[in-house]
Amino acid sequence: MKSNNALPKPALLGTLLLSVVMPAHAEITVFTNEASFLSAVQAAGTDRFDDLPTSELEAQLSRTAGAYGYRINAGPGDGGFFPVMNNGDVYLAPTLASDVVSFSAFSPGVFGFGGSFFATDAYGSYVPGRTIELTAMDGSGSTSYTLEGSSPTSFLGFLSTNPLTEVSLRTIGEQGNVYWATANYVVLAVPEPSAYAMFLVGAGIAACSVRRRRRVPYTSAK
Repeated sequence: MKSNNALPKPALLGTLLLSVVMPAHAEITVFTNEASFLSAVQAAGTDRFDDLPTSELEAQLSRTAGAYGYRINAGPGDGGFFPVMNNGDVYLAPTLASDVVSFSAFSPGVFGFGGSFFATDAYGSYVPGRTIELTAMDGSGSTSYTLEGSSPTSFLGFLSTNPLTEVSLRTIGEQGNVYWATANYVVLAVPEPSAYAMFLVGAGIAACSVRRRRRVPYTSAK
């Protein structure tokens, strides 16, 4: 983690670029590799759910991931959550398979969200080959990603150019199969300025190129 006393020039440049670009059109990038996600963020905090009892819980949980706070909801049913333990690892899933799990009320400045998401059966055991969907929202748009065959050790992450407002997790029915959308852990983070600045500059150049091409007048062939 970088010192708060002085920002190096790349980080300062990144901070200035973020302050200029963010209010415009937001972009949400999807990461399927945890190392790549962590290289694009800083001060990541993880919530592994290992403190939760393996008994039915209410439908709204207030949680922390490192220095960040957030909330988890299960709905639209009123079944709440039912954490289960597998080999000493706690998985979090809704009591009702049809419920959507929503992560929201993030601490200010949280631009990155990730974790391990997969499917479990009625006994809380991992079920391979099932499909779940995650959708990230940042107040100006959303991005959805379908996970097929994910596992308790796989990773999916989102990084936005605006603060995230919500990430939802749900199952996608497959020929009547009943399974539960499950989380093994959650990671919250803020963008790493020097790395993220490069992404923003690239996006800005691409946008300018598109605008320039659109402004070229049409000339008919003679």
